[in-house]
Parts: sequence; structure tokens; C-alpha cells
Amino acid sequence: MPGPEALADKTRRTLQQNWEEILQIPPADLETTSFVKDAKVRGIIHDLLNARTKAFRYAALTQTLAKAAEHSLSCFALQAGANLAGAFDARSLCRQVVVPFEQKHLGGALGNSPDPYVSKPLRRPRMSLEPDVVREIKHPKEWEKLYTLLDILERQNDPDFTQQVLKQILLEIRKLSAHQFSSLPEKVTAEMIRAILAEYLDLSTLGLGPQAVAYSLLEVFNRRTGTYHQVSSAPPTSADISAGRVADIECRDEKGLLRLAVYVTRRLDLQKLEYELAKCKENEVSNALFLAFEIGIDLQEAYKKAAEYKVNATIDSLLDFALSVTALLNNQMRKELIEQTAIVLRNWGGANAIREFNEVVTRILQKE
Repeated sequence: MPGPEALADKTRRTLQQNWEEILQIPPADLETTSFVKDAKVRGIIHDLLNARTKAFRYAALTQTLAKAAEHSLSCFALQAGANLAGAFDARSLCRQVVVPFEQKHLGGALGNSPDPYVSKPLRRPRMSLEPDVVREIKHPKEWEKLYTLLDILERQNDPDFTQQVLKQILLEIRKLSAHQFSSLPEKVTAEMIRAILAEYLDLSTLGLGPQAVAYSLLEVFNRRTGTYHQVSSAPPTSADISAGRVADIECRDEKGLLRLAVYVTRRLDLQKLEYELAKCKENEVSNALFLAFEIGIDLQEAYKKAAEYKVNATIDSLLDFALSVTALLNNQMRKELIEQTAIVLRNWGGANAIREFNEVVTRILQKE
């Protein structure tokens, strides 16, 4: 096994070579390209690259990269002193190779951490699913997915398969970094957010724009606060029933219980409100948040109607709600909201949806 410096050099070359191959893929083909046949593995990779735990995003790339560069290494090793064959110092490798590469080529797609493995989840000799270890992890499902991916690599024990997984990870990273706003100012002001959202939501985006903004806002808020175990949604083109959902956005606890149902619409009037309240009653939803770009109903009448259905309802303008929530946290959340909205729009609406949003953001920032 090569020494630390030789290993770092080898992983740099492996990372650069594979990234250059990923860059050759035309942008229009990114969503239809895959290197791993198994949909389950592709799903795990996607989830890890979008994990709430920033360190796990780095670990998915670093551990796979190390194995791809030097097959004798163990994916499970986090420290050189780990009691297993192929142990290596993953923290140093990440700090020396992955972090500089991200800063130079990836636009902070993994999270812009200067030393990702210093975080508590990765400060241990090796990956493990032992109960004592899992209990210490804030988001254990993400830890289990990371372990599962690395376990698949070790069990396959195939250098070609490892390379395919590495390319799939880099493909997902390119999808993320392609829509990072590298030109965003470090501090995005409330006025910038107001102007961007007001102009964008005023466009004829039907339900896509409002729902994408609302979902992104709750995702970023939950990533910062951990209020809910999961915030989930789906494109508004997917019927709630067929998608297995009772609301446009669902906030659930660790037991899968629905804690908050969020209904998003471009314009909320009495007919729309009653329709959604009837769904709440049918699905035994007790707490609901109604967000709309335009509110075409008297709020006193709206809350009276919600009380008739025995629903604890909050009704707000989506723009006002976004400004209020981002004000609760620091300035960085405003920047994250713009970036996350771009990611959701890309996933839900493709090139046209993301282009529309990007043009609005660019116009507003050019005025500043």
C-alpha cells in the first residue's frame, strides 16, 4: 500500500481523470446518463449527495475515491489506526485532495467545509453499524446509507464497479454544481430575496414555482434546525393520491407520523381552501399550513372555515412566509434558499424551469 503522500497523489490523479470524463457529458444528457445499473445503488448515491449531514456527502466521495485509486484500501477505514486490513487516514485524504478539488472545480456543491472529517460522526476508527455507534449519529438513516454503499463496494470487490460508482457520485455532484450560484454575494439581503421571489412567483409557472420555493424553504430550515425527521414533496404534476401523499409538502417525525401538512397554491380562494380542508378532514390532518402567492379570501373568514373543519390552520403569503423564516436564521440561509430552489426546479422541471429561475436571479443581482 502506498504511503500517505503517494496515496494523495494517486487519488488526485484518479479524481481529476474521472471528473474530466464527467465534464464531457453534454448538459442535456446529464439526467439520462448513469454509470451504475442498479437503481437502488443510484438512489443511495443521490440521497447521500443530498444528505443533511454535510460530512456524509464528503465521505461518500472520499471513501469511494480512495478505493478506486488503491483497491487494497478498505472503504470502512476512517483512521490509519483502525483494526482492519487496508486502513488509511481518510480525514487527511479528504482535507488534502477532496476539499481543494471542491473549491477549485465543484463550486461548493458538497458544502464548502475546510475539514469535513472533523465532525463527530466520522471521528472514529472505522464505519460501523454497532448499536452504540448508531445511537450517537444525529441522522442514523443517512449513516446507514453510507455504510450500505461502502459495504456494497467491499462485497463486490471489483475495481471496475468501484470506478463506476465513483463516476456516478461525480455525475451527481456535477448535477448539483451545475446550478450553484457561484456569483451570489456572500450576504444575500432580505430585499434581494423579496425581489427574486416576487418576480419569479409572478411568472406563469402554474403550481411548480410556488411549491418548489415552499419546499426548498422548509428543506433549508429543517436542515438547519432538525425540527422534523423528514420533509418530503413531489412535483405538482404528480397527483397527491398516486404519490401516496396527503399534502403538497409533508413534515414527518421519526415514527413517520405527519406533524405538519403544507398546502401550496398560486392563488388561495374560498373554494380552494374548502377543498384542501376537506382533504385534511378526510386524512385526519390536524395541523396545516396554507401558503399562496395570492390570497383571495378574507383571513378572518378563512380561519373561521378552518375551525369548522377542526383544523389548526395557518394561512400566509408565500413571500411573507419566506421573508419571515429566513429572518429567523442568519444571512447564509437566504443564499441556501436560492441554491436549493434551483436544485428542486432542476429535478422537477428540467432545463426550462431552472433557466427561468436563473434568469430572474441574474436580473435581480445585476441591479444590486
